[in-house]
Amino acid sequence: MTASRPALLIVLLTTLLLSACARVPLPGFARSADEAETPAVAADRTATPRDLLGARLVNPPVDPDTPRMTVGKFIEFADRYLACDCANTRFVHAWEKTAEGYRLTTNSAAVRPLEFVCRSDGEQSACFLTEIDRGAHITDFEERFVPGAEFIQFLYDNGVSCARETPCP
Repeated sequence: MTASRPALLIVLLTTLLLSACARVPLPGFARSADEAETPAVAADRTATPRDLLGARLVNPPVDPDTPRMTVGKFIEFADRYLACDCANTRFVHAWEKTAEGYRLTTNSAAVRPLEFVCRSDGEQSACFLTEIDRGAHITDFEERFVPGAEFIQFLYDNGVSCARETPCP
């Protein structure tokens, strides 16, 4: 029985040491107040919100032959139009959720933020592009504001194909 006593003592000491390890606090890394509040990955505000990609634009068309389009297609035409003008930026600067829909700030100096009033009926979403303020720099007051339908038509006409025949400089 004396031979098993040292083995028992070793088992007891090992158990005590291992149970003590469970109580040892692990070192942590202190975070600054800025890191604690900001998420690790910032949201991309230039990406069209998922619920808008398939939302139909319900503005009455200027030209009845113009096919109806979604907000996603509208943004695609706007990006193509800017690319045709050799712009190095996307049309979208940032999307912002509003009480009635979304506000889109653009990288275009000629267009103030676009307001989309949206509604969803279960699986179907629809948006109306409100009148667009082109800015106080437009001296003719009657030309300062553009109906949403006319802006949609303009982007469709100029975003379907590029009229540029020369390469960008």
